[in-house]
Amino acid sequence: MAFMRKASHRILWAGRSLLVAVLPACLSACSYLGTMMTQTELALKQISSPEQHTYKHMLDRETFFVFGTIDNAPTLNEQAVAVVAVSDKYVDAEMVDVNHVVRPGSYYGLNLPAGDYRLLVVSDLDRDGHYDATEVVGGRTVSLDADTVPDRVLGGHDIDLAERFVPTPGSFRLAVRASAPLEASLFYPKGSLRTLDDPLFAPDMASLGLYEPAAFMEAAPMMFYAIEEDVGHKIPVVFVHGIEGSARDFASIVARIDRSRFKPWFFYYPSGTDLAQLGAMLYQLFLSGTTVQLQRMPMVIVAHSMGGLVVREALNRLTGAAGENRVARFVTIASPLGGHPGARNAKNAPVVIPSWLDLNPDSAFIAGLHRKALPASLEYHLLFAYADDRAFKTGGTSDGVVPLASQLSPPAQREADVQLGFDATHTGVLHHEDAIREILRIAAEVRVPVPESHMRALRKGGFDVALGPGYTPLEAYCIHYLGAYMAALASGAIEPIDAVLTHFVQAMRGQVPPESAFETAWIKFRLDFPDPRVLPLKSH
Repeated sequence: MAFMRKASHRILWAGRSLLVAVLPACLSACSYLGTMMTQTELALKQISSPEQHTYKHMLDRETFFVFGTIDNAPTLNEQAVAVVAVSDKYVDAEMVDVNHVVRPGSYYGLNLPAGDYRLLVVSDLDRDGHYDATEVVGGRTVSLDADTVPDRVLGGHDIDLAERFVPTPGSFRLAVRASAPLEASLFYPKGSLRTLDDPLFAPDMASLGLYEPAAFMEAAPMMFYAIEEDVGHKIPVVFVHGIEGSARDFASIVARIDRSRFKPWFFYYPSGTDLAQLGAMLYQLFLSGTTVQLQRMPMVIVAHSMGGLVVREALNRLTGAAGENRVARFVTIASPLGGHPGARNAKNAPVVIPSWLDLNPDSAFIAGLHRKALPASLEYHLLFAYADDRAFKTGGTSDGVVPLASQLSPPAQREADVQLGFDATHTGVLHHEDAIREILRIAAEVRVPVPESHMRALRKGGFDVALGPGYTPLEAYCIHYLGAYMAALASGAIEPIDAVLTHFVQAMRGQVPPESAFETAWIKFRLDFPDPRVLPLKSH
């Protein structure tokens, strides 16, 4: 033990001088030194008592993002459902990861090292505050390795609870995670609806994502977040933060956005993870069209700092296949598109942050960042900042964190449709009046493929009335969010523009039987409220 203490002491002092040379001002020296200690302890533990859970917390080891849906659930305690990843690699029935924020019919997410796992869906059926082996309601297996999942993102690994699954005999007892009540959504995964002042977006969580990505993923396994229930006619604006950042960084922009036209979404990720894997995850979630399905609706992406690299990598993964979502505008803000010169020696640091390796201007990641042209339909706006507030200025013109030469790397300039600079610091640019005005102007240029007469009706919202128990949740949503639009269609004030809306009008006229909640909701509503014109409306 005395030897271990001396060794740790030498490592800390050796790392202190290297830290000053390698890591930029945006990384906290105290947090980094704490990470060094933690990583040393994990390495020693993995030697003496190896476990998959320890392995995934080691920064120099690779993990996989696994996600999918939970389908065909029987009657469960929906307030207490979890997905548990169990491995026998080092010890029998080791619980490597648990997604507590999950519900039937929606998504789960896990972060796992390579290996074979049993994914168990459990529900606290006896409501004793614990999950046990008698409360496994289904599951499936998964095998993870770099050959079969090269980008280390496995999406669509759905768990069908109607399929027979026989768990390995054994016992376990896992406490149900107590948490504050979460706002429910019909369309988003449980826990996705948050306000920007939610503790999930606090600075300590953002730092956790940089220095302890696996711990961040255990606390926030779903990387998709929104601040309002989904409304289909609104254009999504996806905000992607930078290193040690969070959704809260964009508060000044979100406060000014036209919420009748746009819905803010956030890719909230552990910023210490390697950027290629994060780009693959962003593609799967937002661009592939398999998770978030926008069909013809365009998307705007606004990325700050390192987030611009994550998005640019995700755009490399577009195939042009039918079904992929369309990005109409892409905005990078103070992004180190040419890498960060301070990261050139990152590989020699006592503890290597994976994302910092990728930021090395000489890395393979930077070399391949522009390997594929942007889609012709996408308009790229490169926004840069140049106010340097450092007491000691070195390395040429900078925004205080990222050199201007990196923000304006030649490949990025060549593909940018517009370049615009602001006299602001690296983080100050997100609150700069002129920068905010420009971002809002860029988004306002995007149009939806819907006639303006339809958009006017949609923006009126729905009827602000209480509905009885005879309405399903989806039917109630239709009345509360789309009531004015339904009324305009049913009355003939606007004409249907596709087969779905044509069928709605025919169903209202009794020409065809109703087939969807959109149709049954209006039939019930007209029986309960024969004259909806006198009812109050509420926009969303």
